[in-house]
Amino acid sequence: MGMTWSATAMDPARAAALLEQSRQIEEALYERDDQAAQDAYLDKAWHAIHFVLTGSAWTGEAPWAWAILGGTPVNEDDDASWRHLPAEQVREIAQALAALPPAEFAQRFDAQALADAQIYPDVIWLRDGEDAKQYVLDYYAQLSGFYAAAAARGDDVFATIG
Repeated sequence: MGMTWSATAMDPARAAALLEQSRQIEEALYERDDQAAQDAYLDKAWHAIHFVLTGSAWTGEAPWAWAILGGTPVNEDDDASWRHLPAEQVREIAQALAALPPAEFAQRFDAQALADAQIYPDVIWLRDGEDAKQYVLDYYAQLSGFYAAAAARGDDVFATIG
């Protein structure tokens, strides 16, 4: 299974209500029965996307670093480590990603650099070559679309790696 990234976008009023019940955030986000929120999933491509955006395995400058690893922890005791990004940060992320279209993102992709930095899952970058690159590019396009749509709606985002 491994470590995967997922996120949910929702209107700020609904997000504020969830934040007041932070102990139940995982249940509320995973087990909701409505379609009022929009979801994104990056599988295991999240770490490579972060690295290509920031040049770093775990840090980086805003708003690039916010796209994957940003946000304020919702509950320190939560194993899923949900983080909350307010609508203003979502807009900044969307603008930054829109300024880096997939073709330009692809030019930044360096399989050797990913392998050298031990970017998760580190075994695929050199072994799988163009397939690994395409895997990351496909998820980058989905990430860009997710943030663009969330920003257009004025949504907050909850994200987790787990």
